Order: sequence, then C-alpha cells, then structure tokens
Amino acid sequence: MRPLALLLVLLAAGCATEPATAPLPRGDRALPPPGLSEAPAGARCADHAAALPALVGRPEAEVRAALAAMPGIRTIRLLAPNQPATRDYRQDRVGGVARGGVVESLACG
Repeated sequence: MRPLALLLVLLAAGCATEPATAPLPRGDRALPPPGLSEAPAGARCADHAAALPALVGRPEAEVRAALAAMPGIRTIRLLAPNQPATRDYRQDRVGGVARGGVVESLACG
C-alpha cells in the first residue's frame, strides 16, 4: 500500500506545472543599444564600403592607417584565415582577413 501511495504522489508531482508568465507585449521588447542603432551618415562603415576593395592586397599596416582615417570606423578587426570570430554586426567595424601581412579581404560589420 505504501509503495502505491508513493508512486501516486510522484506521478501527481510530475503533472504539476509552474504558473504561466504572460508574454511581453510587443512595445516592451528590448531595443538595440544606442551606439549600435542607426548612426548618422558618415559615421558607419557602409558609408566607406566603396573604398574597401581598393585596400585589398595592400600591407596590413597601410590598410589599418587608411581605415583609421575614415570617420565612423571605430574598430578594425583583421584576422588570420580560418580564425574564429563572433558574427555580430557592428556598423562601426571593418573586418577582414590578413595573411602574411597582406590584407586578403575586407567587409563592414
């Protein structure tokens, strides 16, 4: 009798649910941080995207200097081929691949 009562209590406990929480209304969803939301013209990497292909194939130091002179580009991330990196998008960042001191590719984000 006692094992049957214990079994029934355990089964009943397994059926219990936590109280439901109400979903957030659409207007209460989190907004992106102000620094990553819309930036004024001239303050984004995309405003300089046409100039990026001309920098491919040049020495890394020269590319870093040219990118640093462009307004709105705050972060320059040049990685080795196949080096892991986050895939988050940042309007103020230029990313690319450099091998042997020479830049192979550049892209915004």
